[in-house]
Amino acid sequence: MPHGGGKRWLEQGIDDLLAVNADDLTSPVHKRVHQATVSGEAYHDVTGARRDVADWQFPRNWLDFETIAFAVPRWIGTRPYQQIPFQFSAHVETADGEIGHREFLNLDGTDPRRPCAEALVAMIPATGAVIGYNASFEKRCILELAEAFPDLASELRGIAARVVDLLPVARAHWYHRDQRGSWSIKAVLPTIAADLDYAGLDVKDGSEAQSAYMEATDPGTTVQRRAAIDAALRAYCKRDTEAMIVLARRLCAGPD
Repeated sequence: MPHGGGKRWLEQGIDDLLAVNADDLTSPVHKRVHQATVSGEAYHDVTGARRDVADWQFPRNWLDFETIAFAVPRWIGTRPYQQIPFQFSAHVETADGEIGHREFLNLDGTDPRRPCAEALVAMIPATGAVIGYNASFEKRCILELAEAFPDLASELRGIAARVVDLLPVARAHWYHRDQRGSWSIKAVLPTIAADLDYAGLDVKDGSEAQSAYMEATDPGTTVQRRAAIDAALRAYCKRDTEAMIVLARRLCAGPD
């Protein structure tokens, strides 16, 4: 059960959701999870998903950051464990469905914040929703860049002000029992878009992306290896924003 909902049943000696009586559940989320688990059929509220995204203005900018955090700050002006963006992927979707891809990646070992901030200002359109998954993270990254670079603050804060979140839409309007109580994009995607996965990628998750960054910025890494890491990171981050687009479309797909 999500949100700690399983604790109550474990305390009663029940460790199988199928053994829980539906009438004993009070949370709407827990009821949906239980029903989908028992029936084997996904819960899918197309109307609700469409309603929630209807106000997201075009061009829609699907944005994902990759970050690195050091216990001992590596660059002046950063603090311990601060999430420093070294990469982003942005898919820009027009109202007629055309999609273009823009990206930034810095692997030279210098502070990536300034070039990242400049790339955001240059690449993200001045209008339209900026969409993330668990988007408070993207918003925080943008606002920290605005704080670090006052000359870019107005544009960056304008981007941050347009951030919206796909995660609550998925949480409210989709659940498949194979998610096992999680709405992380990597838990949701196989249940709604099994054709789009991460298995064939050299970098498959955020932890691997951080490890790849550390290897790429190591002075001992060869030029050839650094180029391979560059390509792998670009493919991974691009897949994240592709996944958001596909997820949103599948959430909103269905009969009227």
